[in-house]
Amino acid sequence: MRTVMRTAADLLSPLPHLLLALPVLFGAACTQARLPAQEHGKLTERTSPLQVVEPDESERNLRMTPVVRAVQKAADSVVSIYLNQEDRLRGGEVTQGQGSGVILDASGLVITNWHVIAPVALAVQPLDIQVRLRDGRALPAKLLTSTPTRDLALLQLELPAGQTVKPAEIGRSSDLMIGETVIAIGNPQGHANTVTSGVLSAIGRSIRVRAPDGVSREYTELLQTDAAINAGNSGGALLDITGKLVGINNAMAVGAENIGFAIPMDVVRQEFDRQLIRSSSFAAAPDSPWLGFEVQDADGAVLIGDVIDGSPAAAAGIKAGDLLVGIGEQPVRNSIDYLRHVFTAKVEKPFPLVLRRSGREIKIAPVPTTREVGTILDAMGASIAEVTADSEELLVRKATLAFYQGSGMRRVPMFRSALRVDQVLDGSPAAAVGLERGDVVLGWFRPTRFGDQEQPLQSRSDLADVLAAARGQSVRIVVLRGDDSLVGTLDVRGHRGR
Repeated sequence: MRTVMRTAADLLSPLPHLLLALPVLFGAACTQARLPAQEHGKLTERTSPLQVVEPDESERNLRMTPVVRAVQKAADSVVSIYLNQEDRLRGGEVTQGQGSGVILDASGLVITNWHVIAPVALAVQPLDIQVRLRDGRALPAKLLTSTPTRDLALLQLELPAGQTVKPAEIGRSSDLMIGETVIAIGNPQGHANTVTSGVLSAIGRSIRVRAPDGVSREYTELLQTDAAINAGNSGGALLDITGKLVGINNAMAVGAENIGFAIPMDVVRQEFDRQLIRSSSFAAAPDSPWLGFEVQDADGAVLIGDVIDGSPAAAAGIKAGDLLVGIGEQPVRNSIDYLRHVFTAKVEKPFPLVLRRSGREIKIAPVPTTREVGTILDAMGASIAEVTADSEELLVRKATLAFYQGSGMRRVPMFRSALRVDQVLDGSPAAAVGLERGDVVLGWFRPTRFGDQEQPLQSRSDLADVLAAARGQSVRIVVLRGDDSLVGTLDVRGHRGR
């Protein structure tokens, strides 16, 4: 006789099916009791004890306040900005910073705060800029230009061919009234398109902040508002009640509630025209193309302004006062069109331009050089050749020994290259300090708290960096002429053209 052993689990196994079945049957019975009579096999909507009262047109109109209308008008023009870094260990990208921005034109020009993109501008680490639109699109962007003194920066969205974006309507901030309603839209704490509203509390405010580059800066002429401006709102829009852009949010008061600050749009527009669209301010690599002239918008035309002596533009015959009407086969409508095209130019490749001079069109094709060459030419008025040891070892060795002469060092590192002066322009800072063709620029004196320290200059990039940092100031340089080491003070010119 066999004995069948059953465990407790075996005895209980039918129970879950039974227990699960009961509620289903019970629920079905209850549902049938509630539902109205229906045709056999036909499904109807299940009702709820919470009945919705749909709003009529008058109720919707009542809810459509001026704030709602302003937000609906401008919301598509406010973007979220993310600074991403590649995560090689885990794959993908990690967000290292975030902020907000506002679209200025249909081709994807975006304005934001300098401190939002400072890690990119300062090249602290390799970061990609990603911009997310309200409609869900995520687009890469490039930093075009920035000004830390006003805490502003311009980005260019990389839009697919044929796509456009919605720009904000720009208003005047000069006629804002204390107490009028203002609206802030931004990306606080990563919450995209967050809306807060309040009033304009004051105008003409000044604040002092410690900027990302470690410099203590004072920002002036600011708007003060009690609309919440939290971390991540920086670079976002401050709107008036009509939905026009009247300010760019840039700061909140630490340790206080309901005190936020924005840069007035009149100041933004002034800085845009004066600094942000100057190509000399553009964030570009040292080997990016340089032509040597500036443009400006004038009565619906693009007017050529400063042309740098000795530049590719000057060599091609471009003159101040010419009108720029086209690049290749593409018409140029404004200075932004031109600056966008500059990024497509190639060093040492002709860049075709169409000019209008004295009523007739002229086709001209300057050959761009590099930005570092242009920076040196613009700042000191000299052409500098970078001579390597492979081409002229004796010159590089001589420059090395001349720089370290008297240092007491028994062994010195060989210079990577020597910087030979190939041309000095008349009336330039280089001519004023007495530089001549054939001189070799060895180094410069860096001011420190312990006195000036002599630093070597071993590449054009080194020299361009020193001159860029000393714009409008003086720098002492060390020069080798024949067998003599000379010292002089070079008065570096401020920015003029690109």
